[in-house]
Amino acid sequence: MKKRTSPKKSAAAPAKKKPAEIKTAKPKPSDKLFPADTPPPDLPAAPGPQTPPVEPEDTGKFKRIVLKPHEDRRVRRGHLWVFSNEVQSLPADVGAGDPVHFYTAHKEFLGVGFYNPHSLIAGRLLDRHAVEPDAPFFEKRLRNALDLRRSLYSGDAYRWVFGESDDLPGLVIDRYGDACVIESYCAGMDKLMPVILEAVNAIHPWKTVVLKNDVDARRYEKLSMEVKLVRGQADGPHWFEMDGLKIAADLTGGQKTGFFLDHRDNRAVVAAFGKGKRVLDVFCHTGAFGLWAAQAGAASVTGVDDAEPALNLAREIADANALGERMNFVKANAFEWLPSSKEKFDIIVLDPPKMAASKKNLPAAIQAYARLNAAALRRVSGGGFLATASCSQHVEKDTFRQILSRAAYESGRRVRQIFWGGQAKDHPVRLSMPETDYLKFAILSVS
Repeated sequence: MKKRTSPKKSAAAPAKKKPAEIKTAKPKPSDKLFPADTPPPDLPAAPGPQTPPVEPEDTGKFKRIVLKPHEDRRVRRGHLWVFSNEVQSLPADVGAGDPVHFYTAHKEFLGVGFYNPHSLIAGRLLDRHAVEPDAPFFEKRLRNALDLRRSLYSGDAYRWVFGESDDLPGLVIDRYGDACVIESYCAGMDKLMPVILEAVNAIHPWKTVVLKNDVDARRYEKLSMEVKLVRGQADGPHWFEMDGLKIAADLTGGQKTGFFLDHRDNRAVVAAFGKGKRVLDVFCHTGAFGLWAAQAGAASVTGVDDAEPALNLAREIADANALGERMNFVKANAFEWLPSSKEKFDIIVLDPPKMAASKKNLPAAIQAYARLNAAALRRVSGGGFLATASCSQHVEKDTFRQILSRAAYESGRRVRQIFWGGQAKDHPVRLSMPETDYLKFAILSVS
């Protein structure tokens, strides 16, 4: 009988290597690209040559904020924030949201804005010139923003104002047909809200105007939360049209302003190859990704979310578009449901909520994103696709790609990126403010 021997150690199969640690270090921008004497740009999107700011008259209305040496460089290059640790001197009586004039350490005028001594983002600039932030000022800014949206989309549902990108820091306005929802992220915009509303109402005879000040960012400004109906009624869902579909939004009780407009362009990309496919929409909210896919001819759509009111509205929207027979919605915790599910899908859409509200949450968020995407990849049928997103500002693009690479490793699937996107065109990016470029969206081919 042949004697059985143990294999030699040298012949042992190599241990499976662990994926490389996901690095999140952000390189510092080189001052070689921006010399210290870079001329200050004229921040408003106005035609004509740029002109240097003129020293304003001291009327006593605007308090004086002086920055530390060299801390004006980022502002001169187009950034609109002043952090509390960049301030050299300020009046003792400056209050939250007070109008101010910003100056360099050399007493050069930088611009007009507002200040909040209780916030890390202490100052926000409205203009590089000594303008008066009154109703005509805001009406002009609002009309500039409106002109851009009308050039991008033919309908009347879009993000009308995207804060800093529209030279209105801390202000967001979403339009849904004859209704608009306004969000203020900071004390300065809260104080200016009466003149903002005057400007908003001068542009259109709105049926409904909602002031929805319940975003988490207000906590950093030490501001209260409130949802206020400024005009009209909001007894039930507000209906509007987008891309040939009938859509409803809960303007007062829904997430954000009632509908997620930032994925508008991404939904169209997913829908383009959804015909005949089995689609799973995870964290579906009111079912928008699945709705666009069903309209394009998807064989079936399953939406998963843990918010019953949102799912009820999703069913109502599906029925209103005669798509209810192909759309099914499941109330479940996606973090638990996805790993336990055994069903396969041709297309899975993964659009989780923000997981990294601050940098200190980033390590845990990275692990959660990796586990979630790995679970989703295991449920994609061979030859299918995973459409996955991150709306966490602190998760940078390269970090998100590393997360997806780790998820592929952990799931044992071969993936190739076939599309990379971001926020919709009505969420423009201010190139001097990387904070305005927050949404990451990738479509992966899975085998």
